[in-house]
Amino acid sequence: MRKSITRKSLSLTGLLGALLALAFSINLGQAAPNPMQQGPMQDGARHFQRADYKAAIASWQPLAIKGNPVAQNNLGILYLDGKGVKQDTAEAVRYLSLSAASGSSLGQNNLGGLYREGKGVPRDYAKAAQWFTASAAQGNAAAMYNLGLMYELGQGLKAEPSRAHMWYALSAGQDAVVNAAAHRDALWNRMTPAAQKQAKQMTATCKGMAYKGCR
Repeated sequence: MRKSITRKSLSLTGLLGALLALAFSINLGQAAPNPMQQGPMQDGARHFQRADYKAAIASWQPLAIKGNPVAQNNLGILYLDGKGVKQDTAEAVRYLSLSAASGSSLGQNNLGGLYREGKGVPRDYAKAAQWFTASAAQGNAAAMYNLGLMYELGQGLKAEPSRAHMWYALSAGQDAVVNAAAHRDALWNRMTPAAQKQAKQMTATCKGMAYKGCR
């Protein structure tokens, strides 16, 4: 019996810890970090990993107010999940919107997740795809996976198996999203030889473009 695969957006739920960990360790698609902000960022990371969410907020909030997009993303997630603060979806949307607008691939992916799920904002697949695409162009594996879902399911986009497979394959290639390889392989088995050939070509082309300009 073929094992069924649940297709769920990897934006907020399930990727919370992984996305925050990425925000701590590397700057995905950001400008060079401000050395003066590295200490508080790392302090916040340590507090978060110890489940001391109030202390994490105390470390990150001043940075977020100064416009640090990674700190804004992290605060948005904490407000969304009600960790260290009273759960406040509107405040989560505000922080994630600031982060996304400042170019954070993390904020862009997470804001796309809100639009895809209609959480705190009206459900809008076009805006979700816009933010996922911006994030994926910076190499964010979760955003690539989310685009794969949208192209496979035809959510606000024309259903295109070859393009969906391309995004799943690019995401799986980074080994950062647990379900990406399974979805890539399951979709491949349902595709025609012509579609498989097209998907391979598209994946190679997108890699060659460093994910820029891919759809």
